[in-house]
Amino acid sequence: MNQKYAAIFLALLMVMSVFSYFVVSLMGNSNDSTANITDTQNAPGFEVISGTHFGANMNSISDGLAFSPEGVSTAVYVDYSRTYGTPLQDYNVSDLYYFYNTLVYKSFFAYNSTSGFRFQAHLMNPEVIKFNYSVAGTYNGYSLLSRPSLGLYNIIGTPTLLGGMNSLEKVIDVKSGNAPASSDFTEILSYADMDAEYQAVTSTDPLAEQHYLDFKNMGDGNYSKTELFLNPLDTTLDTITSFKNNGSERNMMYNVDIVDDGRIAKVVVTTNASNFYNLSMEQYY
Repeated sequence: MNQKYAAIFLALLMVMSVFSYFVVSLMGNSNDSTANITDTQNAPGFEVISGTHFGANMNSISDGLAFSPEGVSTAVYVDYSRTYGTPLQDYNVSDLYYFYNTLVYKSFFAYNSTSGFRFQAHLMNPEVIKFNYSVAGTYNGYSLLSRPSLGLYNIIGTPTLLGGMNSLEKVIDVKSGNAPASSDFTEILSYADMDAEYQAVTSTDPLAEQHYLDFKNMGDGNYSKTELFLNPLDTTLDTITSFKNNGSERNMMYNVDIVDDGRIAKVVVTTNASNFYNLSMEQYY
């Protein structure tokens, strides 16, 4: 098995954490600030930021793509509030405070692999301003908050956006109805349940034209991994069949459906918590 690709989707699930560490390391080197909030008990709420505040549903990867511009090549959604204390917790809780010094409990990340477009969206609790920023200007009524020395900006709201200025302006154009939302993964996501804690989708995977993955706590001591493949390679289907045929030997329960005249392959694998690592590493490369 090609180890480079074997962990590709686990790596995607870590994208937001890696991006977080990048931002935090730069923040630590910056002294350029017009707001330095140190009193975490009395930090002001979002109301201190003037202008329009961003607002959108963010309960799935589909919700995030609904306010993303066209051209997304990879997107990731994580509900941290449902992963704490489970095998799905691949982070330290303190990591979730790095961006804003308040708890981020849901994240969405989208980017284009060729154009440099990327942004994140975060839901936080409580919604307070505890970070260093300066007001860089406005765009279509939304205040752009500069994060010192990062070349990154926030737009406050529920969720709060983080990214480069050009990327955030594209998101606001979608939200304002001036540009279409991403339809890049509409077909493949129509076969997903959209209720998992971890969700990732990409169009840059060698197994298929598009590849979706999610991990879900079933609530009965078991965990599931769902993968969807749009126009999968024949070799991908052969490998899936091989894994399915001996799945019971690895304590993996397979359910495979090939639909839409072979355009979509849906693979749901279930196992118990003690076998979660093997579930996460079982790939079809």
